[in-house]
Amino acid sequence: MEPSQISPASRNQALRATGADQGEPDTRLFVGSMEKGMRVLELFNEHPMPLSIGDIADRTEMGRSAAQRYVYTLHQLGYLNKDAESKKYFPSLKLIGLVRGLHRHRSQRDLAYPLLQALAAETLETVSWVELDGEDVVVVQNIPGGHITAVNLPVGSRFPALTSSSGQVLLSLAPETQLSTMLDALAPAVRARFGTRSRDEVLAIFRKAAKDGYSFTEKNFAEDGVSVSVPVTDSGRIVAAINVSTVHARFDLKKVRQLILPKLEQVAREASI
Repeated sequence: MEPSQISPASRNQALRATGADQGEPDTRLFVGSMEKGMRVLELFNEHPMPLSIGDIADRTEMGRSAAQRYVYTLHQLGYLNKDAESKKYFPSLKLIGLVRGLHRHRSQRDLAYPLLQALAAETLETVSWVELDGEDVVVVQNIPGGHITAVNLPVGSRFPALTSSSGQVLLSLAPETQLSTMLDALAPAVRARFGTRSRDEVLAIFRKAAKDGYSFTEKNFAEDGVSVSVPVTDSGRIVAAINVSTVHARFDLKKVRQLILPKLEQVAREASI
């Protein structure tokens, strides 16, 4: 079986990639074919010039027949281009765009982190960078508030997107058919957070978030919690939300709107590219 055919070089690469400092990759989980495909792609980082099947086979030490299959697959998927005259392969714009997009998004998040820190220091409230994952939102970065009663939102926390302020701005431009489908799929306990609102009234929340550029929720993360979120964009596309979560004992909705929202909007503008 291919998972058991792990070369020493591949084993070392896998260990470095996972941060492991001893032992071997679990052969029940390690996908050898994927590892070989990645080795082909990694060649173009080491050798930026177009490469022939023979070049790739020699440098990956996987044999010409195997190299040809992996290269053919990557070419069919659009990740490699083939020069018609030389028959050599080189990275496609699709692959370059994928790498650039991953790097750009991570860079945007990393560059925004000091802004989140400054906002948390200024407000003494919990500030989070939140992203959409299917029908949930996930806390990707978090700076805890400075109060004993600060709202706790650990990195990795997940919440239903529809009922959270972050989800409402992240989905503010989503088609109403998508929102309706998500609404129908909500568990009764989660749907109850909208109270007695009708479907049209729930959908109006997202239209309002799109118009206003922010969204508020109450009692979502904590018993007396108040949450406000603003979208972060990349070339006009919403890619994340920055959220400030506090409690009624310090800020009611009026004070959040007056004292926190303007600062949050400024941070979101600076984080957008």
